[in-house]
Amino acid sequence: MLQLGLVALLASPLPWTAPAPAPAPIYGGELVEPGAWPTAVAILIGDTMCTGTLVSPKVVLTAAHCLDNNPSPALMHVVVGDDVWTEFRTIASVASHGSHPDFCGTDTEVCKVDIWDYGYVMLEEPLVGVEPTRPLSDQAEWDAAMYIGAPITVVGFGDDEKSLNGFKRQVDVEIVRFSPSGLEFQAGGEGHDSCQGDSGGPAFVTLSSGEVVLAGVTSRGYTCGKGGFYAIPYAALCWLNQETGVDLRTDACEACDCLVTEPNRDDGCGCAAGGDAGGSLGLIVLTALAGFRRSGRRPARTSRR
Repeated sequence: MLQLGLVALLASPLPWTAPAPAPAPIYGGELVEPGAWPTAVAILIGDTMCTGTLVSPKVVLTAAHCLDNNPSPALMHVVVGDDVWTEFRTIASVASHGSHPDFCGTDTEVCKVDIWDYGYVMLEEPLVGVEPTRPLSDQAEWDAAMYIGAPITVVGFGDDEKSLNGFKRQVDVEIVRFSPSGLEFQAGGEGHDSCQGDSGGPAFVTLSSGEVVLAGVTSRGYTCGKGGFYAIPYAALCWLNQETGVDLRTDACEACDCLVTEPNRDDGCGCAAGGDAGGSLGLIVLTALAGFRRSGRRPARTSRR
């Protein structure tokens, strides 16, 4: 029954399309506990803001569309802390940045799925006192944690329901569906979502061991509260290694193609399993998606409103 429901979802006449990317905030969530999710950082670019994840002492993984205008590193800063306003924060200078060469851009007529929305920010000096978060890259961990209905925690500095931004917030949502390749997934909805200013930020999963790993990079979404789209970081690890010299691969897979992510593969891995994710869920999801509006998520301004 689980397999039938998933096939119906993936084979639906609704195309896997999503709005043009843009930085987004946490909608329907809550402020983090002091010091929580320390690897989720704010990226200030002039008077706009995105979110990112510290994956090494000097590298922050974010979304390519945050860097669309090729900003000067001198105009960029990375903020570590619970907000971007108070004195209880660390401000790091940026040495360089880059975007994935396969990033498809913002044309939704051309870029419908797997748009390779990956970017990085290289810091001038390594951050100390913060242990980086590793990307999910192990097959057994993927199969156990990444399925329809799986819980994830999205963290970011973007807008909330009152359009306040610059404060680190979190929201717990579930995975709704995967792209056919599994390189992107959709999560959230019903008032719980990422929003403007959260773009590039992390979607975390907690493994059975208790370890928190990076499972997604916030890419784009519909109107805040109606669900967002996330790119899996594993696909970008080879490029990130070539660009920065930081090797986050844990499987000695030179081509970064060892992790099988297709949700409808028939190798018996059980990757679609998990709770009550069955045929009825597929119908509910399709009904909900039919009412979604396309809406880009623009970078949040770093000012209180």
